[in-house]
Amino acid sequence: MNLVTQEHGELLTTSLIVAEGLDVDHNSVLKNLDKYRADFERFGRVRFEIETFETPGGDQNRRVAFLNEHQATLLLTYARNNDTVRQFKIRLVDEFYRMAQTLRTAERRELTPDEIVARALEITTAKVAQLKAENQALTPKAEAYDAFLDGDGTYSIGTVGKMFGLSQAKLWDMLRNAGVMIPKGHMRNTPYSEYVKYFRITSYEFERRDGSRGTSYTTRVQPAGIDFIRRKLGLQAPAPLQPTLEEV
Repeated sequence: MNLVTQEHGELLTTSLIVAEGLDVDHNSVLKNLDKYRADFERFGRVRFEIETFETPGGDQNRRVAFLNEHQATLLLTYARNNDTVRQFKIRLVDEFYRMAQTLRTAERRELTPDEIVARALEITTAKVAQLKAENQALTPKAEAYDAFLDGDGTYSIGTVGKMFGLSQAKLWDMLRNAGVMIPKGHMRNTPYSEYVKYFRITSYEFERRDGSRGTSYTTRVQPAGIDFIRRKLGLQAPAPLQPTLEEV
């Protein structure tokens, strides 16, 4: 397992890698991340994803955090030192440094014209293949879902939950834990900026009993958001829905 990976120019490690390196339970690492979330997010938002893994009893889901160098270094300072912990700290710090040097070296080297053309063709081919696959996955379900579209062309969170066999409350909880939805404050249950394209947010003004005015928000799911939620949360493909009496 690589201690550090690179995504879009950013170096990252995961809570799973840290737990294995420190020889501690993964849940204890997640508890520290949740307990001191404000400390870690001084260095950027901590991204969580739901991953599926195999067990003797069948597939299970688990929450995994992705950490940049500063967040990972801070997390290591919260671990009590022993020989195992000290050796892993050295390995992880050294690997972040080595990967950063490798990236800087790669950035300094200019691509030849042939390399530029090949890189552009590789990216375009991969993107076309991805779009085709997504289109094939969504097309058979489109007609079944059309009956549940609201007038603005979106779905309620409750309806999307039914597609995946989840309650509305459970889906909200999973989206918050995965770092898709804001968990607290007046913007609670609205998506972070990088995920806004998959949702539609409507604001409503209201008047409180003391006469002051406030704003509330409603989040609904765009059609493309259904497959995004499936991929982000590691869910099975949604099943066609049958309308209830209330929805007919």
